[in-house]
Amino acid sequence: MPGLGVENYGATRWLGLGPVTVQPSEIAKYGFILFAAAHIAQNPARIRTFPGMLPVLGAGCGVCLLVILEPNMSVTVCIGAVMLAMLFLGGAKISRLAAVLAPAALALPLLIVLEPYRLQRLHAFLDPWSAPQGEGYQLIQSLYALGNGGWLGVGLFNSVQKYRYLPFAESDFILAVIGEEFGFVGILLLLSAFGALIWLGVRTAARSRDLFGFLLAAGITACFAIQVAVNALVVSGAIPPTGLPLPLVSAGNTSLVFTMAAMGVLWNISRGGASLPRGALRR
Repeated sequence: MPGLGVENYGATRWLGLGPVTVQPSEIAKYGFILFAAAHIAQNPARIRTFPGMLPVLGAGCGVCLLVILEPNMSVTVCIGAVMLAMLFLGGAKISRLAAVLAPAALALPLLIVLEPYRLQRLHAFLDPWSAPQGEGYQLIQSLYALGNGGWLGVGLFNSVQKYRYLPFAESDFILAVIGEEFGFVGILLLLSAFGALIWLGVRTAARSRDLFGFLLAAGITACFAIQVAVNALVVSGAIPPTGLPLPLVSAGNTSLVFTMAAMGVLWNISRGGASLPRGALRR
C-alpha cells in the first residue's frame, strides 16, 4: 500500500504508523489460529469433509498469498505448516491432507525459481564458500560465531561477530550470538527451556476442557515450536537461510508483543479458560 507499506532490504513487510512499524504477518499467524480453532470447534464433524475444510484452507492460503507477496517465504511456510497442523488436529482425514500438501510441495520449487535471491540462497546453503562475500556471507559468519563459542562460549558481551560481521545479529541470527557468548552448553540450556515451554503447551492442549481450547492451545504451541525449530536449523546451516525470528528472544516489537500475548492466552487455557462462546461464528 503506497504511503503505508515500509520497504526494507527489498521487501515490504511492515506498516508504518507514525514512528512505529508493525509487521502484519506476525498478527496474522495468531489470528488464523484463532479463526481455525473457532471454526472447527463449532462443528467438528464437518472438518472430515472437503467442503468443511474449505474455510480453513481459504483463510490459511489467503494469508499465505498476502505474506508471500511481501515477499516473506519463511513466514509463509510457517503459516502453511500451522494450517496443516490445525486441520490434522481438528480431525481432517490424512488422504485429504495429502491432497492439500501435494500442490504445496510442487509450488515450493516454483516459488524458489521465481525469486532469484531464493535460488542464490539455496546455492549458498549448498556451498556457502562459493559466494563468501555474497549470499554465503551470512551463513559463514553464523558458523564462525558458533565455532568461536565452543563448549562454554567467550562470555557475556564478548561476542565479536555481532559487531558488524554477522548481519541481523539482533534478530534472525541472535542464536548464533548466544552460541558465541555462552557456547554449546548455553544453546542447549536455551533450547531445553524452549522444549519445556513447548511441552507445557502440549500438556495444556491435552488437558483442555473443550475442543476449542485444545485447538487454540495446540495451534499456538505448534506455531511457537515451528519457529524455534526453523530458526535453530537456519543458524546452524541445516536448512537454507531464511528470515524467521527466534520467539521471545529476537528483536522485533510485533513478534515479541504478539508472541507474549499468545503465551498469555495459553496460560489462560491452562487455568480452565478460553471456551468458545455460545453462538460464536453463527451465520
